[in-house]
Amino acid sequence: MRFSRMSAVSRAVQSAGIPLLVVSMVVTTAIAGIPGYFILADALGPERSNEALRVYAVIALCTAVAEGVALAFGIFIFWRLSRRIKTLNDEIRLLVRNVLHDIRTPISHISNAAQRILGGDGCAEDAAADISESCSRILSIVNANVEITNNYARVAELPPGEEDFSAVVAEAVELFSAVADMKGVSLSLETPSSPVVLAAHRHKLQQLAGNLIDNAIKFTPSGGNVTVSLSETRDSVIFKVTDSGVGIAKSDLPKIYDRFFRAERSRDTPGSGLGLSLVRAIVTFYDGDIDCKSKPDSGTVFAVTIPKRK
Repeated sequence: MRFSRMSAVSRAVQSAGIPLLVVSMVVTTAIAGIPGYFILADALGPERSNEALRVYAVIALCTAVAEGVALAFGIFIFWRLSRRIKTLNDEIRLLVRNVLHDIRTPISHISNAAQRILGGDGCAEDAAADISESCSRILSIVNANVEITNNYARVAELPPGEEDFSAVVAEAVELFSAVADMKGVSLSLETPSSPVVLAAHRHKLQQLAGNLIDNAIKFTPSGGNVTVSLSETRDSVIFKVTDSGVGIAKSDLPKIYDRFFRAERSRDTPGSGLGLSLVRAIVTFYDGDIDCKSKPDSGTVFAVTIPKRK
């Protein structure tokens, strides 16, 4: 009961906080100003009381304007901090819910493998391998969710310097070229001859490029094509990944960035369902934009735009 009463009082104080602050500023100005007017009128004499009133009015007006500017600035800072705190709280709740949802399967595998070892049923080495694989999957899920949450909440240090995005993309294409060759997918790269530089964290750029290229290869059948391109304007860098894969249904496009979302056509494809969520979180961290154009059986184009300087 006491907690409920305190919560009600707290909500009332929060709701009335700004109006109370405004009223207190007006009252304080009046209390401080009225004696000042009489002192000023007494110093100037009765014949100059009108002049004292004008001087007092100017002082009061300047004080009110200064207090208004300070109040507006304080409200703006409070609003920004409130949004940051709300975003962080929402992301933490989402992180907990998503992690609990997706680690049930690997935990079940660990439990089953442990039971096999304890019961002497089957090879202990196979059971240990299952445990190790499931632990790696849990760790991967947790790390990916934490990374997504940190990006949305902007929990990261400023970039240590400028990075050559073209070099990062070239490394990613080289890394996935073997996977593309094994699947029979043609992987090509189009980048400017000069470095494409922007203020960013190298590991975030690697995650962004790697996830989009990996997805494109994963959902492109043998004989298909994946094209990775990089270009720049005066203020932004544009990174595109185009594939001739299975495409995405129109009804699924608004949900592709949701954590653990798997479209109907991708249910049988290995993956955690976190890749595009992480990509979007990184793009959001850099105040960028991501756009997806896709049709079933007609391929997909992901276009990422990132400002060169945040």
